[in-house]
Amino acid sequence: MQSNIKNVTTVLNSVACSIFLILFIYLHYIETTNTSFSTWTDTVVLGASREITSMFENTNTSLLQICSKDGHTSSQLAMPLISFTLNDTTRAGTVFTSKNGYSIDTKGLMSMVILISFGFHGWRIFIDIHDMHKNNRTTDHFQADFIRWIEYTLTSPLQIIIICSTIYMRNISDVTQLAALQGALTLSGWTLENYIWNLQNSKEYVSNSFFSREQKYGDNLAHFCILFAYSALCHIVIWTNIISRFLLHESNISSCHFGIAGLPPVIKWIVILQCVLFSLFGLVPLVQVIYIIYSDIYVNTFKAASLTYGVLSILCKGLLAVMFVKLITDGSCIYTPEGKACLY
Repeated sequence: MQSNIKNVTTVLNSVACSIFLILFIYLHYIETTNTSFSTWTDTVVLGASREITSMFENTNTSLLQICSKDGHTSSQLAMPLISFTLNDTTRAGTVFTSKNGYSIDTKGLMSMVILISFGFHGWRIFIDIHDMHKNNRTTDHFQADFIRWIEYTLTSPLQIIIICSTIYMRNISDVTQLAALQGALTLSGWTLENYIWNLQNSKEYVSNSFFSREQKYGDNLAHFCILFAYSALCHIVIWTNIISRFLLHESNISSCHFGIAGLPPVIKWIVILQCVLFSLFGLVPLVQVIYIIYSDIYVNTFKAASLTYGVLSILCKGLLAVMFVKLITDGSCIYTPEGKACLY
């Protein structure tokens, strides 16, 4: 049984390498225009003359007129007037964007995601073959896997940046902070797996009369719950920002006279599918713990978890790459009365 599971993981890694290699070749085979986007930084202007304040008011009036489609009466787009007091003098300002020199090549990031994943899956195949020749048999060591979380910590922040780019997030602070939060969240998976490993091994001692062992089981469970709850909160923060920004764009397009019907459909599917798959990654450790708690016998849950992570990794990165290719080739264009407009 153990060798069969190990053989399945080896086959899965081989399939993953093949898929990622094909995607990388195809990504660089297709002809595309520039896939880089410039970024900016929000800047609050702390003071303004009366002429500039009047310009703000006129601009907001124009935006209100543009965004009055279908009875929409309040402007969702505006240059917000900010009042503040300096030396007992009240002044008005607003928020501008400052151009910076940072540009991000999404095609390059997608290539990095594929290459990193290809390298890690190839390394797993090498280790499996090496163990088979060394021991003349297939062995299993299903437990907390630090290398897995290093791979995901390197790739998932890049995936978040790519997703942010498709929904027109250009503020470098927003993009980098969400990516960094995703990286920290992913790396916490290593700690969660260690708690699961300890919880799994201490399960058999719950019925023991020694209080210290029973307490160890309870401590492991409590530590897991606290870290998992915080990880879930980080996940919610990341995807609330992404989804709310996407919905805001769709709302503005439907409420304002911009001359376009909506965003390219492929963008919606990128957001939906990636949100679902990222969420499924987070449910794996929760399912492991629930099974351990309610199981009457000792079982190694890392066997199923390892296979599940492998499948999710292929689906998550593979689908993103396929939809990204669709986006930068023919899926990013919409037709307006003035002609064809494309994201890339």
